[in-house]
Amino acid sequence: MITGLTFKNMLLAAARHLDQQKDTVNALNVFPVPDGDTGTNMSLTLNAAIKELEMTGSVEVNRLASLLARGSLMGARGNSGVILSQFFRGFSDGLAHVQDGITGEDLAHAFVTASQTTYRAVMKPVEGTMLTVGRVAAEYAAAASEAEANAEGVLKAALEGARTALADTPNILPVLKQAGVVDAGGQGLLVIFEGFLAGLTATPEELEQLLAQQVAVQTAQAAPQLDEVVSVNKYCTEFIILGTGIDTQHVRRELEPQGESLIVVGDLDVVKVHIHTAHPGQVLEFCGQFGDLTEIAIDNMKLQNQEFASHEENHHLDFSTGTNVVDFPTDQVRGNPKPIGVVSVVSGDGLAEIFRSLGVDYVVAGGQTMNPSTEDLVKAVNSVNAESVIILPNNKNVIFSAQQAKELTEKQVGVVPTRSVPQGISALMYFVAEDSLEDNLAAMEEGMREVKTGEVTYAVRSTVAGDLHIEERDIIGLAEGKIAVVGATPTGVAQDLIRKMVDEDSSVISIYYGADLEPEAADELDELISAEYPDCEVEVHSGGQPLYYYIVSVE
Repeated sequence: MITGLTFKNMLLAAARHLDQQKDTVNALNVFPVPDGDTGTNMSLTLNAAIKELEMTGSVEVNRLASLLARGSLMGARGNSGVILSQFFRGFSDGLAHVQDGITGEDLAHAFVTASQTTYRAVMKPVEGTMLTVGRVAAEYAAAASEAEANAEGVLKAALEGARTALADTPNILPVLKQAGVVDAGGQGLLVIFEGFLAGLTATPEELEQLLAQQVAVQTAQAAPQLDEVVSVNKYCTEFIILGTGIDTQHVRRELEPQGESLIVVGDLDVVKVHIHTAHPGQVLEFCGQFGDLTEIAIDNMKLQNQEFASHEENHHLDFSTGTNVVDFPTDQVRGNPKPIGVVSVVSGDGLAEIFRSLGVDYVVAGGQTMNPSTEDLVKAVNSVNAESVIILPNNKNVIFSAQQAKELTEKQVGVVPTRSVPQGISALMYFVAEDSLEDNLAAMEEGMREVKTGEVTYAVRSTVAGDLHIEERDIIGLAEGKIAVVGATPTGVAQDLIRKMVDEDSSVISIYYGADLEPEAADELDELISAEYPDCEVEVHSGGQPLYYYIVSVE
């Protein structure tokens, strides 16, 4: 029989084991792009649950199981994290009747209920994934229970079933066999089960050492360091210039030495300025000569960072990547609420500014490799002063979390299932504040389909994609999520990728260059594409996104 204290230790051990193995799980990403984050998402999800457990002194099994379900639900990140949270929700339901000790029969029931819950949570369950691994583990656990095995025997049987199912995933999903990997989510679930067994069978000395390491890891993750650049250019300064005949190029050149993350966009009469600077007064004084300044916002990023650090448990932020933070909202809770607000998930200062300029109320920083948690999205929704809120995930791995957040707030929330930044921007073109939530959701979902998405990044490992032979560190171009081009330079690959995307109906090509590229490279691509497609309008913007050299939109 497993006591409540032992059950808690099993969960702690599982979290530690997954944290140690998350990079191995990440490396199982089918596509060789640098955003394989299944292990990271599952680890962060489980660690969110651990924080809930550590806040209680209770050792009642059903109480611990309930906290496990709640913590993982709120901390769920990415598709794998959401599915894991549903597994723990079912696991908790299976132990709801247990207070003092878990028998073999109880544990088998928990595994079976967990598997059933995950299948119900996924609209179109796919075999050969972590769903299959959980189901086969449950079948083995149930068989062991029927054979009157004790709790340890049932757990060992579940682990055997998980290993068997995981090894078979490439035979079920051809894409796994082609990539030469097993399912990443299934591997993560197996690692958790291994942690369960380690927590159950470890000696007191082994357990003490294991849990001490867990505490050290959590402490390290919860101690963000303020970037030195933020200490220098610590004032995020934004405003709009209303004037006549404003020369945006001149404004940009004069402000460039004043700070970083500079954005100057607009026309002759209305110009939006964003800059991180040490001297916001000087910036305002200079720009005031061109017209009236309005919508002025100056935020001290150093104090915001300290606020985040001191209240991390309230914001539930992940500082492990240094960039996955929720945008600190301005004063949005005053005044009468508007009918509909918009929350968007996007990574990169430039892209965030573009989405704000298109009417987004709250930007959650995230995307590839740094999926926001369900709790992050819930807090974003609740921070918008609106009766209803629309969420734009802008990433296929965030859609599930957004849909889950929809169920955890009292506000009426709709999710437009945007899978990319271009789809998010296209959807915003169809947003009408005066229309109903239902009409906006229908129009925005229709609008997002009018754009093609291309992405240029690098390969993290060698592989074969159809007729393309890809070596590690090759530059690759993806059209609608599928590898279409391989080459040596980001600009060359982008040019070839756009050739595959443009057709006779195309009229607008938008290019967003990332943090790893200099503006000169983007200017070169602009000239090449403009010359090749004179009938298309070509727009180039600084996106500032990590990992992806270019994001391309073709309409």
